Amino acid sequence: MHRALLLLCLLLGAQQLLAQTFTIRGQITDANNAPLAGASVGLQHPWGETFKTTVSADDGRFTIPGVGKGGYKLQISLLGYENAVREVTVKDRDADLGAVPLQPGSVLLQEIKVESTVPIAQQKGDTTEFNANAVKVLRDATSEDLVSKLPGVTAENGAIKAQGENVTQVLVDGKPFFGNDPTAALRNLPAEVIDKVQIFDQQSDQAQFTGFQDGNTTKTINIVTKSGMNNGQFGKAYAGYGYQNKYQLGGNINVFDGDRRISFIGMSNNINVQNFSFDDILGVMGVPGGGGRFRNAMMMMGGRMMGGGGRGGGGGGSMDFLVRPQGGIATTHALGINYSDKWGKKVDVNAGYFFNKTLNNAESAIFRQFTADPEAAQVYDETSLSRGDNTNHRFNARITIELDSFNSLLIRPRLTAQINDGNSATLGQTRRGAGLLNETDNRYRSELTGINFSNSLLWRHKFQRKGRTFSTDINTGYSPKNGSNLLQSQNAFFLGPIQRLDSLDQQASLDVNNWNAAANLEYTEPITDKSQLLINYRASYQQEASDRYTYDFFAPDDGYTLLNTPLTNVFSNDYITQQAGAGYNYSKDRTFNFNVRLNAQWATLNNDRSFPSAANFGQDFFNLLPSASLRFDVDKSRNVRMNYRTNTQLPAVEQLQDVINNANPLQLTLGNPNLRQSMQHNFFMRYQGSNQAKGSTFFALIGGNLTSDYIANSTYLAGSDFPIFGEYAVQPGAQISRPVNLDGAYSLRSFVSYGQPIKGLKMNANLDGAYNFSQNPGLLNEAKNLATTHSFGAGVTLSSNISDRIDFSVSTRPTWNQVRNSLQTNADNDYLTLNSRARLNWIVLEGFVLRTDVSHQLFSGLSGDFNQNYWLWNLAIGKKIFKNERGEIALALNDVLNQNRNIQRTVTETYIEDQQTNALRQFVMLSFTYDLRHFNTGKKRSGGGQMPSWLGF
Repeated sequence: MHRALLLLCLLLGAQQLLAQTFTIRGQITDANNAPLAGASVGLQHPWGETFKTTVSADDGRFTIPGVGKGGYKLQISLLGYENAVREVTVKDRDADLGAVPLQPGSVLLQEIKVESTVPIAQQKGDTTEFNANAVKVLRDATSEDLVSKLPGVTAENGAIKAQGENVTQVLVDGKPFFGNDPTAALRNLPAEVIDKVQIFDQQSDQAQFTGFQDGNTTKTINIVTKSGMNNGQFGKAYAGYGYQNKYQLGGNINVFDGDRRISFIGMSNNINVQNFSFDDILGVMGVPGGGGRFRNAMMMMGGRMMGGGGRGGGGGGSMDFLVRPQGGIATTHALGINYSDKWGKKVDVNAGYFFNKTLNNAESAIFRQFTADPEAAQVYDETSLSRGDNTNHRFNARITIELDSFNSLLIRPRLTAQINDGNSATLGQTRRGAGLLNETDNRYRSELTGINFSNSLLWRHKFQRKGRTFSTDINTGYSPKNGSNLLQSQNAFFLGPIQRLDSLDQQASLDVNNWNAAANLEYTEPITDKSQLLINYRASYQQEASDRYTYDFFAPDDGYTLLNTPLTNVFSNDYITQQAGAGYNYSKDRTFNFNVRLNAQWATLNNDRSFPSAANFGQDFFNLLPSASLRFDVDKSRNVRMNYRTNTQLPAVEQLQDVINNANPLQLTLGNPNLRQSMQHNFFMRYQGSNQAKGSTFFALIGGNLTSDYIANSTYLAGSDFPIFGEYAVQPGAQISRPVNLDGAYSLRSFVSYGQPIKGLKMNANLDGAYNFSQNPGLLNEAKNLATTHSFGAGVTLSSNISDRIDFSVSTRPTWNQVRNSLQTNADNDYLTLNSRARLNWIVLEGFVLRTDVSHQLFSGLSGDFNQNYWLWNLAIGKKIFKNERGEIALALNDVLNQNRNIQRTVTETYIEDQQTNALRQFVMLSFTYDLRHFNTGKKRSGGGQMPSWLGF
């Protein structure tokens, strides 16, 4: 018995000794003994199998518990540092490795496959970097599919937003890709080539060189490709045909050969895929002036919305005809090419050309309520049919020449050419209470052409003394626009018992010419090894000329030969500015930067009218324009940035030209040659950070602007009796508006987002919230109205991170809006919009793919029938074919429930407008897609020769 008990104790003791485990701990540091967070630590058996993993905490420390006795290898990896390997022997106690330093390097994490613990994000100064390996998408996913699943990134109405702002440029390995067309770049780059996604605010080229921020930043995404995937050929081709002759055809091909990158894209369809992005749609036509009509076309040919914009500078921004597509049914033909290469050792070239031709048919209804006093409150109803044919060509290039170690040149030419033909039929009427004030039945046709050429030449010189630089940025631009329109309308005006009938049969022509030149000189001088002084000078000159002639139909001549003097105007202006200033910049260890600048600006505006009567209007302006910025790193994963900037804006020539635009005879518009330039004060403050151990990201922003001499609208409602009606021979039953300068315009915006993976569910959760406020002044019958809008929004997105066989996301985004008016509280309004979406791509069985997305749209608080609640459900079933499943045949049903609609609300200082436009409804399509893939992994640039075969059927 005693022997049995002794044997049992010995067995239990041996088992406990065999089961005894220990802990390995240590701290990851850099070469200077500073802790490194987010390093991946893997414990391997001697034969190389990784069986335990962890990630270093914010203080660089890591712990691996439950390790038995024996010898092991410890693999440590962190982006930007060389991999480290340590041999560890565990005997009869815990192993403490102490500090494990990593050496700087560029070796990427490839040896250890730790999919569940790879940190999704880390903060590097102003740049938020995401690890693509931490986001699961299907093998055939695009970069847009992957990027839209990242924290703080959303895809809204075809545009990519990051941290609450529109992304305006995509780089691939630091080089521009498809110019300023981020949507084209992301949709034509496969997700499988991405290693890292970096999001940051890119400074202007001159600011990057001098180190002095000028406030000109663009939200940018840089895609870092995986090793070996910058050499090869990849792309996609697709074709489909469906019910009622619906079709689509297109594709892309990318040839990457080291520094040389050539990409082709093209498409043709009649299913409302209007473009690669918004750059090409309705450029010279602009936003229709209500219900899709082209009544603003002649005013919009400068590419600027009413409200003006900055002058000079030679292109960019609105001068690129950047406008969003309108509702309706569109047939589109488009193609593009992007080329990037390094010519020799000193020349980098990036260039792109895009062509787009869109035919759009729209049916529209609008309801507009003016915010006047209750006794004069008016509403405007309109229905219209419109057809627009828009052709667009765009070319841009960026050429960098390193002349020597001290001098470089940057050349940026841009050319846009557009042709637009449109026609519309409109029925509209204005009511006051139960009474009818006016009505119109008109037909409008337009033929418009616009060309915009600009060029920028930036010369940068570095002196031998560090921090001493000189740079010259010279910009030139030329943009002629011309066209004609035909207006035929029958109008009726009701004033009490009096009814006035009016018919118009007119032809008008417009000839606008704009050319500008500007030079900006900047010199920096180091004061200490951490501070610099800046001296700058800028001079610019711009001339705009607008000749507008209107002719009435004259029966004896059987043509449009009778000059309509009140609607004819020959106008030009000259705008000259000089600006001089100085700045101070202080930087410390790349973790702290502060700079402040002050500029004095002298400007002269001369307006000259030669017809119908000669007149000259001259104005001089003087402004002090301060700016400041501050950035500091709280630690390596968190930073704060603040910025304040001022700038002036001059009204466009269309706003200065005092001639009536009567494209809608019920709602006339008129320029004002006495307009002054406005001045804006802009500020923002943001905080961003990440926790690599948790894989979480946080971003918060608050900003706003205050505008003095804001360019607002002064509207005189139908039925009123003000001198302007007699001065311009306007029917009292019509409405007329003109721009004026008013104070009291300001806005505030805020945005916050938080993202974190839910490891237990293998999902990523993203939460965001926003509050926006705006106040815009306006005049209604010479009474000032302050229109304020409060907007409260929130968003929740859950996206899968399970495997590359299932990809789904669920999101909802409610927005509550409050509209308040100081002139008439009866026009105050609260309304709700709710956008929810569920999307699923699932490889159900081997080779079979289910793709579906369901969207829910809710509008509450709008006018009458515009309050709608509907679902949009798209469904497709596909079968993978060919080697490596490169091909897919799919049958898709668009708008399963046949409920698709297009509703929009617009709030201005003078009215609130609801608009509904026809939308593409239910159809079935059978399509074929083929993915092209061939990567020369590990091969150097070939430098020519025969293209390899990559079809591989």
